Amino acid sequence: MHNHTFGEVFERDTPRVARPSRAATRVRRSYDEDVIAPSFEDDEDNGIPNASSFPCIDFLRNAGLLDDFLFLINSVGLSTYMEDESDQFYRLTKIFVESFKFSNSPFTPSVKFKIYDMPITMKLKDFCAALDITPIGTAKKIENRPKALTELYREVTNDDDRTIQRGKIRNIQLPAIRYFTYYLATSILGRENTSNISSYHLAFLVAALTGSTPYHLGALIARRLASKGPIYGGIVASRIVAYLGLYVDPSDEKLIPIKLDITAMKSHQFVTTDSNLENIVYKMLFIDGDEREIPLPQADLFSVRRRPWSRFKEEVDEQLRIRGFTSSTTPRTPSPPTGTPSRILVRPPACTKDRILLHHITEVPPHGHRGIDLHLGQKPKLGEVII
Repeated sequence: MHNHTFGEVFERDTPRVARPSRAATRVRRSYDEDVIAPSFEDDEDNGIPNASSFPCIDFLRNAGLLDDFLFLINSVGLSTYMEDESDQFYRLTKIFVESFKFSNSPFTPSVKFKIYDMPITMKLKDFCAALDITPIGTAKKIENRPKALTELYREVTNDDDRTIQRGKIRNIQLPAIRYFTYYLATSILGRENTSNISSYHLAFLVAALTGSTPYHLGALIARRLASKGPIYGGIVASRIVAYLGLYVDPSDEKLIPIKLDITAMKSHQFVTTDSNLENIVYKMLFIDGDEREIPLPQADLFSVRRRPWSRFKEEVDEQLRIRGFTSSTTPRTPSPPTGTPSRILVRPPACTKDRILLHHITEVPPHGHRGIDLHLGQKPKLGEVII
């Protein structure tokens, strides 16, 4: 029996809509369900699937971020998911994501989707099992501006007082947290963009940074898959297919794997454009517009194991001075108007940067995860499958 508070049972997350006709949908919407099932219009949704991203271990190791990144991954329970680099497929991903619906029923929350032309219904707890995510925390919709999430956003950005909806991932100061958030946007949350930060990002960061799970992470993923936005649900779809023992159409096109390597991080303005694996320079932004370009690794300065999860400019400059780095003021390109904050270019002296050897954590694959088998002439049984 699922335990729910009085308000959770009777509070709806979405406004009432008229009941659709039987011909309009395969799923009849009940008036006592919280159904999140958006309609897709050409001007509302990007129907081109993107491959889910994988972390780049070489980049993380050379930047001195691997240990902290794995700490965040393990804290939120995503170790097995992160290590799954299964093939992803164009039509499988597109159909899965665009047909995805989430029903937060008070007794049996569930998700509905299609694997090609096969409609499937899964209990939310089984959906979580397929992703190897612990099904705990409230599955209720996050309110617009929860105080706890707003305070966390201000902490990781060093007191950026903008609303969550206007905040940017780039404003996150510590590189491991920022990298983790880009990974969430392009792999875990299958409908996220890679610019604005959202309550979904911050709910995952609460779990990653504090170890507590006030929000049901599986429900967060389900809600994002059922909404509009760019499609990054390839690994989710592939894990579902493998968990259910289904087959991939052999004519389906594979999506090209994407890694959050140094090239990808340049596009996110995470590092300077002239950075390479032997000379990684992090771009750290402050709320007044000033920017620091800081050679990595800087394990002591950027550790996620101590609070606050951001740094003041004075602390950054003092730490770099102690470590023997030099700094100089350089104008922005193009040159800014008078009064525009400048950026500080921090360069190391002529010496070899310290490298920190970090361990890699491996996990046992989840129960029931058999990998994806290509369909070899045996068609799946048609008709809706109830899991």
